[in-house]
Amino acid sequence: MDKESLRRVGIKIGHYTDRENLTGLTVFIAEKGADIGIDVKGSSTGSHNTEAYGNPKAATRLAQAIVLTGGSSYGLESIFGVMEYLEKQGIGNKTKAGIVPGITGGVIYDLTVGSAKVRPTKENGYKAAENSSYNIPREGNVGVGTGATTGKWFDGKHLKGGFGIAEVHLPQDILVCAFVVTNSSGDIVNPKTGKFYYDEGNFDLGKHHLPDNLEGFTQSSSIPLNTTLAVIATNMAMNRNQLLKVAEIAQDGMARSILPVHATYDGDIVFATSSHSGERRNIPGVADTIVTDVVGLGAADALAKAIKSSILHAEDIDDFPDYSSQVK
Repeated sequence: MDKESLRRVGIKIGHYTDRENLTGLTVFIAEKGADIGIDVKGSSTGSHNTEAYGNPKAATRLAQAIVLTGGSSYGLESIFGVMEYLEKQGIGNKTKAGIVPGITGGVIYDLTVGSAKVRPTKENGYKAAENSSYNIPREGNVGVGTGATTGKWFDGKHLKGGFGIAEVHLPQDILVCAFVVTNSSGDIVNPKTGKFYYDEGNFDLGKHHLPDNLEGFTQSSSIPLNTTLAVIATNMAMNRNQLLKVAEIAQDGMARSILPVHATYDGDIVFATSSHSGERRNIPGVADTIVTDVVGLGAADALAKAIKSSILHAEDIDDFPDYSSQVK
């Protein structure tokens, strides 16, 4: 991926990274606003304004920013720093009283690494937005991926997670980009084979994912709190209903890459966007439903590749080694 891809999909990206306390955030900005669809598969989400943008009946149409943050629900404070930055730049939805930036986003639970008392703040959110650009963002232990970890389900293989990106080029110059923070309870790499589940192409639940005896496992002591969050961006002109379906299909990329996924204490969310700062292409004579499904299938593939990339670029922290040091 290069900066031309980000310009084509109309998304600026900025990171805030706290390497000492192992947390951070990543902001995605569409200066002219973006149509957006949201799909929530996890049952333990921490989010902001997802109902305003993910509900087909919602009146609000354009979002100017998506914020993915560490710090669990505490990290939602960072969103108001992004809002302050956008307001100062005159970026937002026009109302009778002035500009109101449209922002949505989600959180990951990274409090068990680094310092649980240090979470992304309003000032950190402002800084991330101020640093946003069309330059290709770093991957791995940066932004929201700084404290991301994987492989925490029963006898899963601990590996450092992180922030990852990928793009897919489809027929007739359709471009789909995926950005993800992989912070899953499930494994990305099959502990039995050392291969990425995405590369193996099939899943076997396997004994390593289920203990012989479930007695003694309690919520307070044994349930891992996690969440994998993703942003999909395309250069096609798409409305909310189409993007809701794209976000839903894109979740298949998680299902092809993480085992288990979408569990009770995961908060997995996909945000799909069509930015008005991007190309907003149309293909004459092609039904909207066909475009929706093609972009959705591309999004699932791009997301699976981004998840793999997030692991390949991650560096070890605490009890979570990086892929290269553990898998031969």
